[in-house]
Amino acid sequence: MDFREENIEAILNALAGDAERNETLRELRAARKFKAKAEAKREAERVAALEEEENERRAQAEGTMKECLCCFGDYPLNRMIHCDADEMHWFCRGCALRNAETEVGQSKYELSCMSMEGCDARFSMSQRAQFLDEKTKIALERNEQEANLRLAGIENLASCPFCPFAAEYPPVEVDREFRCQAPDCEKVSCRLCNLESHIPKSCEENAKETGLSVRRRIEEAMSAALIRKCNKCGTPFIKEEGCNKMRCTLKGCGNVQCYVCSKSCDYDHFNDASRGGKPGNCPLFESVETRHDDEVNKAEKEALEQVRAEHPEYTEDDLKVKVSEEVKKDDERRRARDPRFNPVVGGPVIFRG
Repeated sequence: MDFREENIEAILNALAGDAERNETLRELRAARKFKAKAEAKREAERVAALEEEENERRAQAEGTMKECLCCFGDYPLNRMIHCDADEMHWFCRGCALRNAETEVGQSKYELSCMSMEGCDARFSMSQRAQFLDEKTKIALERNEQEANLRLAGIENLASCPFCPFAAEYPPVEVDREFRCQAPDCEKVSCRLCNLESHIPKSCEENAKETGLSVRRRIEEAMSAALIRKCNKCGTPFIKEEGCNKMRCTLKGCGNVQCYVCSKSCDYDHFNDASRGGKPGNCPLFESVETRHDDEVNKAEKEALEQVRAEHPEYTEDDLKVKVSEEVKKDDERRRARDPRFNPVVGGPVIFRG
């Protein structure tokens, strides 16, 4: 039997009574369409790559290449974007996208010029369209929406635990569910445990029924020990390095608080006498790795004790959070490269603020 594409429809009609063979032929047709679409996409990408190579050779020959002021690589003008200042600063699309992704991670939405010259210009919508992918564009729009809601001073603002969508909600005692209205999310979640909704079951009942192990409680306690929240707007954050005087990056907030005790503060809150502080106050500088390790170990120990008191049938080894050898080796390599763990003898331990 000839299974060429132009014959498939006739064969399907002839085999109308044979459901199994009919289904097989439909799967064959679907597989062929998928393959053809994938091949067309690869061919389009190949042609685009060849055209871009030719464009770059032509730009080099004509001397029209432009330097990216972020990575300092040279690119043809069609792969560059610029800020909207009178004296424009040029960047490659890759650097512009990575900058946008960083802003998204910091709950920001305004994309400012990356120039080291102190330029405060932005990028026009036409320029943003050239480097933003759909995912990053949506994330920036959500950050802007949430910032506007917070600036409006809306009380009882609640957020979806699965995406940045936020809305005004009654107190959790009145409504335990959050119904996300973001088109690509639309999940209904429990506002108490931040999991998908399990009402009318309680969080504890749901944890037992869905097999959420007691070990997860320990893992969550360890994660919570790493994460701080802004004491003004509730935005979560983790410090990588620098001093313990932290400023919230959320638009419209800007709260300053101590990373150690989470109280709002200024420099006189810390132990640096040269900045108005006193000995014995919270440290201004310290090893964040050491602090995180100590706090995570303490949280694990306390959670272990609590769980074992509630579930004596488990041993400590049953509940210990397992870390693979590869993860341990990677952590050791990272620490070996970190000057704060391996300072030069007689030299300073370097922190970047």
